[in-house]
Amino acid sequence: MKPKPFCNLFNLKKLHDCFFSPAIVLCLAVFLIIPFRAAAQQVDNVDEAFREARTLAFDGNRDEARTLAYAILEISPNYHDVRILIARTYSWDGSYSEAREELNYVLEQSPRHRDAHLAAIDNEIWSEEYQQAIFLARQASNFYPVDEQVLLKRAGAHYSAGEEREALRVLNQIEQINPSNGEAQELRRSIRTSLQNYILTASYTQDRFEDFFGTTQRSYLQLSRRTPYGSVIGRLNYQNRFSTDGLQAEIDFYPSIADGWYGYLNAGYSSSSIFPEFRGGAELHRRLPRSFEGSLGVRYLNFSGSQIFIYTGSLTKYYGSWLFAVRPFVTPSSVGFSRSFNFTVRRYYAGPENYATLRGGFGFSPEERRFQDVSGDIFLTQSQFIGVDGFKTVRYNLAVFASLDIARQELSFDPGEYIRILTFNGGIQIKF
Repeated sequence: MKPKPFCNLFNLKKLHDCFFSPAIVLCLAVFLIIPFRAAAQQVDNVDEAFREARTLAFDGNRDEARTLAYAILEISPNYHDVRILIARTYSWDGSYSEAREELNYVLEQSPRHRDAHLAAIDNEIWSEEYQQAIFLARQASNFYPVDEQVLLKRAGAHYSAGEEREALRVLNQIEQINPSNGEAQELRRSIRTSLQNYILTASYTQDRFEDFFGTTQRSYLQLSRRTPYGSVIGRLNYQNRFSTDGLQAEIDFYPSIADGWYGYLNAGYSSSSIFPEFRGGAELHRRLPRSFEGSLGVRYLNFSGSQIFIYTGSLTKYYGSWLFAVRPFVTPSSVGFSRSFNFTVRRYYAGPENYATLRGGFGFSPEERRFQDVSGDIFLTQSQFIGVDGFKTVRYNLAVFASLDIARQELSFDPGEYIRILTFNGGIQIKF
């Protein structure tokens, strides 16, 4: 007997009618719903269940926390603290609309609910709806005009919206109520820092040579200004070298070009023989995936008609609190190319303005102070160096820094012979 095709062994239409009949669908629905109803019925003590849901939420198990919280609401639909917890978990997950819906329900039922107001303000700040956050904070202030936490949320909303002056006014109200409020003091420091668009820096450097040369002294006074287009820095350099004093004026600009892109531009002039007559530089920086950053650029130095171009770039990797960077320099000349490499390892402490650095390099040094001897001639000499530096914030508007380098420099008048140089640098920075 000829076997029947597999598809004919079953009547597919009958199977469809059987499994998808209204009776079967109803049974399946009841079968699926009953466990959830049973879960709600298994909540014997809503307060204990709420504490368990809070623990789950704070431990990062937010889906489980919401499941248990909704089970509690099946028994006690007006347990507002439970619904606020649900809203908080939605906010933490970035589901701001769902959080808003839950909080609106609580505030409709209980317009004076303090924790619901606080959660609602946070939700709008985190969703970057700053004006709505300010509106909600003002509403909460009407109910709780002397509540420090409500006022602190209101100040935070103004600060997030870029309204620093209004935020400071609210902080003044908090300090009238409680002058020792630590959160208010911390927020005030943050606001003061954000309002500091100017930085004044003074630095002093001394080079001590092992032989042949006297001590070289350098210093600079620098003023930087933060603008919407990037930071602009004006600097006046002073140097005493070979019993000669010299001044150099410089300007730096770090333009913001596009998302992930920024630049560096430099120009300088001096009439002194111990500085380049003209100097310039340009570099393009790009943020890369996996916390990398790369750049390509050029430096230009002109010593009384003798021109030098230095081609450079950098590759930087950020890893947690660490920075690793390498920067090559390539200098063309009539006899070929001179090369050098600088390496940096930096450890950050409590923010980007507190760090310690280990630096090193070898090859031809790109610093113009190494190019010239007493006669003013240019030499492409070799060097190696290692150094450490540190930067420390003393208070919100004051920082200090220092560095120590040891270099081994080839003598321009005796190629192949080297001299040791000890370099110390220290300075202070004031923001205002």
